[in-house]
Amino acid sequence: MFKNKKMPRAVIFDQDGLLFDTEAVFERCWIAEGLKNGLELKKEFIYGLCGLGRKDLASAIAKEFPGVDGTSFVERVHHAAAEAQLAMTPVMKKGVREILELCRARGLKTAVASSSMRHLVDHNLAATNLTEYFDAIVTGKDVENGKPAPDIFLLAAQRIGAPADECIVFEDSINGIKAACAAASTAIMIPDRAQPTPEIRAICTVFPSLLDACEALSAL
Repeated sequence: MFKNKKMPRAVIFDQDGLLFDTEAVFERCWIAEGLKNGLELKKEFIYGLCGLGRKDLASAIAKEFPGVDGTSFVERVHHAAAEAQLAMTPVMKKGVREILELCRARGLKTAVASSSMRHLVDHNLAATNLTEYFDAIVTGKDVENGKPAPDIFLLAAQRIGAPADECIVFEDSINGIKAACAAASTAIMIPDRAQPTPEIRAICTVFPSLLDACEALSAL
């Protein structure tokens, strides 16, 4: 059940793992880069990286593997993931087009707020004919602090002309949900790799898919 009783003024979407099944690409690249360096990156650790900005990613790698240059490690992973994504058409997650059509029908402004690189967001949206559905795109390089800080959602709300506390934010990651809540937005989690903890369930609404969320929003 959707906790709010009225339709928001705007909707902000994460990209990786939420609009597209791209977290699988990152997961393969994290594991491959670890193997090259004689390191085992367990899936639970990788899931905890989802949504983080590059500085926090580098810190997490350096903390988990003392002596490893986290910044260089992260750059290599992102380079490999970018090459892989640019060579493919991303797989849309269930309900993406339906919820975007609902936003359009209700006259809601929409934005993408992703920690990913801008050219990858542009590529993925263009490859799936979704570009026209979004009024703004904000990426990690547009803000000083990445998720779980609220910066990216605050900027996205500003660019689409809506108060952050009147926006719904759709996220798949725990770090993204924390960022959305820190921005005072209504947070909705559509789990991908990471599953919601009791703490996360207490601060957001969880739906199995965007299609389920779309059906709930349609009733408002």
